[in-house]
Amino acid sequence: MAGASSQAASVGGLALGASRGAHPTMRLDSFLKSTDPGYQHAEAPTQGDRFIRKMATYGQIRPSVSFVSEARVIRPVKECGAMDMSILPHPLMDPKGDPREGTFEIPPPPEEVDDSFIKMYQNHSLMLPSERYKEHLKMKAGEQKWREERDAVFRYRKRMTVLERKHPEGILGIDGPTHPDTLLYKDRYQHLAAQAERKANIAENRFANLHAQNYSDDAVAMRSYGTDPGLERSKDICIQRKCIDPEQHPFRFLDTHARLFPKYSPTWDPERAAALRSHDVRDRQHNIINGARNELTYEVALPWEEVQQQAVQRRVAEAAKTATRSMSSHEI
Repeated sequence: MAGASSQAASVGGLALGASRGAHPTMRLDSFLKSTDPGYQHAEAPTQGDRFIRKMATYGQIRPSVSFVSEARVIRPVKECGAMDMSILPHPLMDPKGDPREGTFEIPPPPEEVDDSFIKMYQNHSLMLPSERYKEHLKMKAGEQKWREERDAVFRYRKRMTVLERKHPEGILGIDGPTHPDTLLYKDRYQHLAAQAERKANIAENRFANLHAQNYSDDAVAMRSYGTDPGLERSKDICIQRKCIDPEQHPFRFLDTHARLFPKYSPTWDPERAAALRSHDVRDRQHNIINGARNELTYEVALPWEEVQQQAVQRRVAEAAKTATRSMSSHEI
């Protein structure tokens, strides 16, 4: 034993001397691998240009039997053996038509505790003995009611605390967060319902996304190859094509004269102009530099035909007025 310990000490001394100046962690690693059998390799070093690859084990430990005795294909995972994680309570807490459901109730305490009797203690005005006695009876009844309401609030909080700590997942056969009409676990039920709705929306979006990713056109997937698709020309080819429908894109079917002299001339839309300007100035009605008002009026000029028609009507009206005045002067 003395020889073995002296040999380990000499080997450790050589390891520390060889790693002098290195990081303390590296020195400790080389020292343990040289002296401690738990850190030494289980296989002896192989000399030569060829070697057999073996599993690296440290501390004279072989792999566990569960990793080498059988392969995964021998014992496949069954569908019924899958384990799903869920935050829902145990299925035993679900409603099953028990006649005791909803029978356990904790009546809520009063919203406000009446302490108006305290103000009667501060009444130092002159009173008759009968009046003072009536006030004494009111104060006594008010104090008793105040103590009862305070005890009700305290007992309600205590019972709710005991319920949350002892029955966090519900009361078997009576009430729980999975009962739709629960009052004791109303907040928990609303939380689970909102999470279930969110999970359903995510699953629906995931199904649509997977369907879009896995979908392929019949022409690309070579489905019913060689048969008549019964489609119009270039409908079965999955490439972009020009619009050849006169109703959807009539501009492609106009001739040169119709393009140069269109029958329809677009007019200026004052509402659209006002909306675009409000977006540009960000609804500011003043100039950010000098602070002056920055409002504009949007008026649309009338077509030339309407202007000419209004001028003719104005001239006819003026001629009628002139004729009426001349006739009235002659009569005088």
